[in-house]
Amino acid sequence: MTVRILVLSALMFQTAAKPEMARVPQFENDRAVSWRSVIPPHTESTLHRHDRYRTVIAIAGGALKTVSPRGDVTTTNYETGKAYWQAPMPPGAMHKDVNDTDRTIELVVVEMK
Repeated sequence: MTVRILVLSALMFQTAAKPEMARVPQFENDRAVSWRSVIPPHTESTLHRHDRYRTVIAIAGGALKTVSPRGDVTTTNYETGKAYWQAPMPPGAMHKDVNDTDRTIELVVVEMK
């Protein structure tokens, strides 16, 4: 009986879905678009870029890394409740976001059009 329970537990652990980052739309109009990014622990995004000015508000802050295709790493320490102004990325630049902490990071982004 104990062996069967251990096997079933191991199978459940293997099939458990890994949490993924989520982008939850907030609003969009002719001047701006907004979303809430939920970044679970130990997850990373796909490569992407930001072409517009944006404000990022930390709802649940933390240390979020941005990693370039060459492996250059920049860490931004988002403080809960604080807002940050970010400029567009240089032409051709790309990055992925990496949360290698044990805490979920939640950010609200308001991007200018």
